[in-house]
Parts: sequence; C-alpha cells; structure tokens
Amino acid sequence: MTKISVIVPVYNVEAYLPKCISSLVKQIFTDFEVILVNDGSTDSSAELCESYADQYPLLIKSYTKPNGGLSDARNFGMQYATGQYVMFLDSDDHLAPNALTNMYALTNEGNKKIVECDFYWEYPDKKIKDQAPKYVSLKDYMIRGRVVAWNKLYLRTWLLDTKVKFPKGKLYEDQDFFFKLVTYLTDITEVAVDRECEVYYVQRQTSISYSETTRIAEILWIYQDIIDFYQTKGLFETYYLELEYRFVRNLLGNVLLRKVVKLKDKQLKRQLLDQIWQQKKIWFPDFAKNPYLRQKSKVDLYLRCINPLTYRLFYL
Repeated sequence: MTKISVIVPVYNVEAYLPKCISSLVKQIFTDFEVILVNDGSTDSSAELCESYADQYPLLIKSYTKPNGGLSDARNFGMQYATGQYVMFLDSDDHLAPNALTNMYALTNEGNKKIVECDFYWEYPDKKIKDQAPKYVSLKDYMIRGRVVAWNKLYLRTWLLDTKVKFPKGKLYEDQDFFFKLVTYLTDITEVAVDRECEVYYVQRQTSISYSETTRIAEILWIYQDIIDFYQTKGLFETYYLELEYRFVRNLLGNVLLRKVVKLKDKQLKRQLLDQIWQQKKIWFPDFAKNPYLRQKSKVDLYLRCINPLTYRLFYL
C-alpha cells in the first residue's frame, strides 16, 4: 500500500495538464501514486494521459471513462486508489515540490482523518495566499473551513466507511462533500492544517469556476441535499445555526454578489434573485437572529443590513 493516492480528473486541459503532472513528478515525496481519470476529453488530453502513464509506469496510471463531470471522475478514481490517504487534485492546478511531504508529515501516522493545506489563488498577474484560521471546534470548522476538496488529504479507509461521494453532474459539489464529511468527524483534533501554501489554484476563464450562469441555481439543490442529509442523520437541529450562517452567507455573498448581480440577462437575474430569497425564507426564516452575525466583520455588517427592502436594490 502506498501512502498517498492523488486522483486527477482530466477533461480538455491539454494546455494545463503538463504543468500539473510536472509538479507531481517533481515531488520530494516518493511513496505515492497518481491516478489520471480521462473524463471523455475531446482534445489531446487523453493522449497526454497515456503518454505520462507510459513514461512513468511506476508512478502514473491512466484510466478513461465516458464524460460524466468532475464529481463522477473523482468517484471513479476512488476505486483504483490504494493509498493510505487520498488527494483530489484538479488537472489545471499544480503543487509545490514539498506539498506531499509536508502534508503527510501531519497525518500523525494515520491518526488524522483530514489534512488540509493553505494555497495560492494563482491569477495571470498575481498570487494571493489563502490561509486557514485556527479551528477550535467542529462547529467552528463548519463556519470557517475551506470547503474545497483539492487542498486536502483524506484517510482512505475512513472516507470509504463514510460512503460520502461527490454528487454527479452538479456544480458546487465540494460543498456537498465537505458538509457531509464533517458529520463523520468526532473532534477537531482529527483535522490537521499545513500552514504552507502547497496548492496553486489556477484561475482561468474556461475552468469549472466559470461555468454557464444558468446553472447558478444548482447551489440551491446542493444545500437542500445537505439539509436532507442532516435531517436524516438527526443532526439538523444540532448544527442548525452553523448551516444557517454558512449557507446564507454564501448565498447572499459569493453567489449573489459575484455571480447573480453580474448577469446581463435581466429575466434570468430576477428569477435567480427570487429563488435565492424565497429559499432563504423557507430554510432559515429567522436568519437575522443568528448569533454568528454579531461578529465584527464587514461581511457580517453587510449581512445584518440585508432585508426585503435592501435586497430589492439588487434587482436594479
């Protein structure tokens, strides 16, 4: 058994895959495997995957499947993973040379279920550090944790036991994965944080982060799926305030301000605005009373100011 399996979903990334693979080949850490999952690419990505597997037969394995999306490719790759830990690395991102060395050193010989690292947002002209706070509890992790899947090592046997998978064919799949997995942690001490920026999260206009705007509403499907999951496990009341704060903060912050407000299609914009507000009222009618809103930050000040009147200003 190897120590780490790195699963890399690949779809039409011929311009980015070489840098990703180069960063894996150059890792100081040696006891790991790379599982490339060609998800029905229509460019030369498939050929690249096969050539890398031929060039590095002891390190890289390549598999091809019909196109099913990022989640499906990640789930597919899991069946071939043999490592003690699993990492999901996106094929347009890349790692620092000591990434796997530093992250594995924090696993405490298999006693940590999740090891996450800091990372860079890499733009064409700059890099921005994304640094984790000090998590003090599981509820704090739900409030402030980075939901992305690609900056973490997961204990493979634990991950398989949870039976949590990425939702096929949906955007915002990392949020679904993160919030479900948290319920299988017993204490925040099972999570370790590497304070070095190990992943370069490449920002590009054609990446999944910039998918068509008509799919923005899928975040509502994701949140309903998470809420249903918590209710089934009898945990919805236990974590209600945390889910309420995190979900509404994302809906009225990231989704609303960064995506919906910028839409040029006024009809679609109004439709999404209505959907978000109506769903917030159904799920979390008393959000204004959430105790986490008392935090002294610009974001919380903004959230405290949102009401039916101020919200309508976004329609303009």
